[in-house]
Amino acid sequence: MSLWRYDRIFYTLSVGYFLALALLLWTTPLSPSEAKLFYEGSTTPTVWIARTLHHWLPGVLGLRLFPYLLGLINAGLYWSIVRDYFTREEDARFAFFLYLLLPGVIASGILLNEATYAFTMVLLFLWAYRRRIFWLQGLALAILLPSPTATFALYGMIALYGYRKGERVLLWLGLLFLLGSLLLGSYDFRGRPQGHFLELLGVYAALFSPFYFIYYFYALYRVSLEGPRDLHWYIASGALILSILLSIRQQILIVDFSPYLLAGAMIPVAVYLRSLRVRIRPFQRTYRAAASFVIFTMILSALLLFLHRPIYRLLGSPHWFFASALYEPYDLATRLQKGGEVYTLSNLKKKERKVLRFYGISDKRKSQ
Repeated sequence: MSLWRYDRIFYTLSVGYFLALALLLWTTPLSPSEAKLFYEGSTTPTVWIARTLHHWLPGVLGLRLFPYLLGLINAGLYWSIVRDYFTREEDARFAFFLYLLLPGVIASGILLNEATYAFTMVLLFLWAYRRRIFWLQGLALAILLPSPTATFALYGMIALYGYRKGERVLLWLGLLFLLGSLLLGSYDFRGRPQGHFLELLGVYAALFSPFYFIYYFYALYRVSLEGPRDLHWYIASGALILSILLSIRQQILIVDFSPYLLAGAMIPVAVYLRSLRVRIRPFQRTYRAAASFVIFTMILSALLLFLHRPIYRLLGSPHWFFASALYEPYDLATRLQKGGEVYTLSNLKKKERKVLRFYGISDKRKSQ
């Protein structure tokens, strides 16, 4: 923890991180999910702004500039929140560093998606709640209402927290927006039991990294027994429980509950530090070793995301590598634009055809 006492290390790593994120935004090809959202997504603020910016900025920059700027805002809000959450500055910096390493945070900062916008409103609400700015709390919740994410989980937990803590403002705010989300929201509760629970675990492992999510799950359970059960815990645990219950009947997408789970990303850090510091130094070795292993795996996963392009090319562009979904349509579009290859676009999957459409290859066009 003493590493984070040095301002030069902390600010150098932070600035380097966001510069690397900007480079990744510029060099990563359009993903099929982004193409689908851009061409077929409903007119939410994220999609509308992306379509507007695309008229003025070339390539993927116009689509991704808004999520990137929101990612910067989210980092600032999260940093402000964790500085209030922890009493020690080095603890807050450590929690902020782990937040930046989360794969879901890295991906949401460079890819067009609905979760980043929703997470901004969640953080803005939590920031305003800590400062007792009532009008800003209501505004953040109101702006979040049209979001295609599972907003009912947030509103319901806010109402429950307000009821349990005797905070009538939160209770009525939560109930009002919960009713609005159930009446106006697009989330579908229908579906036959199909058992998507294991798939849901894979989604959350991708969001947090596998070992951090295991400890995240444990930390929420630990706080449920020992406390303190604050608003962050209510939102995160409520979203996790509801997503597990719904996964029995239907598929849960990563954007559905991720903004609300990330609201509690600092809870595992707080639980770990409390468990560490109640023990004398010789008995801290196991905790430090386990934490070092988890952080090491998070750094590896972050490096894999930042360096996915050279790794993918170095491996010979294998189909099994996760980056193949990005580069196979892009490489095909590059070859078709150069000409000389016979290929029928109708043989492609629908999501791949949308990527080619973005790169100027019409659905009806055949290469010569």
